[in-house]
Amino acid sequence: MALAKLKFVINDPILTNDWHVVARSEDVVEGRISAVRLLGEDLILWRCRGEVKAWQDLCIHRETRLSLGSIRDETVTCGYHGWAYDRDGSCIRFPSHPEQKPPAKAKVRTFQAKERYGLVWASLGDPRQDVPSFPEWENPSYLKVPCGPYRYKASGPRAIENFLDVAHLPFVHEGLLGDPNHAEIAD
Repeated sequence: MALAKLKFVINDPILTNDWHVVARSEDVVEGRISAVRLLGEDLILWRCRGEVKAWQDLCIHRETRLSLGSIRDETVTCGYHGWAYDRDGSCIRFPSHPEQKPPAKAKVRTFQAKERYGLVWASLGDPRQDVPSFPEWENPSYLKVPCGPYRYKASGPRAIENFLDVAHLPFVHEGLLGDPNHAEIAD
């Protein structure tokens, strides 16, 4: 998939070509569509034969959200005109014209998705590496505490910048993560 053809809200090749957690595995249930957002792109997650799929939340026919549709017989069915898409994102049925075979270009934009560490990871691009390694996950002496999601009004890059900017901690998070009287940062 060529990134030049896609119009992302966040057009950052490093972010689009990396893996991002978009859901907990347990929240993507067979037979149900889950709507998520990644880097400003609305996606659906759904499970087919145990495998998680990540697609653009957009029926190509009339640009209706596929998240308003349903899962029927291992297909995603648009809630507006009933177009049915197979597990690879190809339209296989027009209910209003059942005698017609949908053209090959009648295809939903699909993205890579993987499950690891009890989480669903997705990428809007072509990652050069696998999901980050977390060897402690299998070690029973480590406590795993899944939490969130936490919703806030900021872009992904702004959230990362905020997380890495420790100089704000004594002022914004006084008493929890810092003290304004001791705001020095060591080299």
